[in-house]
Amino acid sequence: MTDENASHQETLGNLLAENDLTLDSRFYRYTMPEHLKPGDDAGTHRLSANTEPSEAVIDVYAQGHMILAEQVGQGLAFSETVDNEWRGEGRTAVEVSLRDVLDQGGLMYPVESVITDRVWYMTLPAGSVPVRILQ
Repeated sequence: MTDENASHQETLGNLLAENDLTLDSRFYRYTMPEHLKPGDDAGTHRLSANTEPSEAVIDVYAQGHMILAEQVGQGLAFSETVDNEWRGEGRTAVEVSLRDVLDQGGLMYPVESVITDRVWYMTLPAGSVPVRILQ
């Protein structure tokens, strides 16, 4: 593990502890059905990353300043709760496990541009992540 990776892992561990999160924490978003593909496991789908995300995030792994999410890599923003304000016509609510994000080398950043709930931007180096559709 490089010094930079070790530093990122330490920062991530601190971020999880400060926000009472674990690897088993779940996050949510509403998405259009066309962004979902069948998953590898029964009951799962794969949700594609946004390659040009526009969320304003805090770069907790560097200087702590606000930047655009696209500067840290492709990914998606997820809420800590099912936020009905994100519900739109034809959208589907999905749930992601933080473990599935981190297992692919993803990182999480606090989103500053949303004030209704705690929202996290998660990088998805694999280009997608397994999710479960909420009923």
